[in-house]
Amino acid sequence: MRLSGDIKETTVSQTQLGRALSLSTPRINQLIDEGIVVRDEESRSGQVMLFESLRNYFLSKNVTGEGVNFWKERGLHEKAKRELAELKLSKSRGEVYEASVVEGVLSELLTNFRSKLTGLPSKYAPQLEGKSRAEIYRTLTSAIEEELTELSGGIKAVTFDENCADIEEDTA
Repeated sequence: MRLSGDIKETTVSQTQLGRALSLSTPRINQLIDEGIVVRDEESRSGQVMLFESLRNYFLSKNVTGEGVNFWKERGLHEKAKRELAELKLSKSRGEVYEASVVEGVLSELLTNFRSKLTGLPSKYAPQLEGKSRAEIYRTLTSAIEEELTELSGGIKAVTFDENCADIEEDTA
């Protein structure tokens, strides 16, 4: 095949392109459907644009020859970069926190709560000695509900910084 003129305007038959790329005609048709091989809209015989088709074909392949769509991969990469930038911006604005910081705060809260609950028996045992089952049940239920209320509503503010969190308990 001899080419002359503007290479970007050169057209070839689907068979010629298939031979040049060692692909079957059905595979060329499949590439046309995928938008990789570009048909010449002015051609009545189904010719394809050589330069644009070759460029698209090789951009859709990686170095090893396995099928990877360059534009799709680039789009995914750009999306990931955008999401990472949004996450960094949210973090700098104080809208999100690292999981380790949140885990530390929750761990501290739950540790305090656990110690309060495990202290209930020694606090209430002397008061409940000799009481009826119903009275023991009411007293312990009330104490547990009081601790749960303190846990849920007693935290006035939790402030996060880079490495730790400070907890201010509501004293009112």
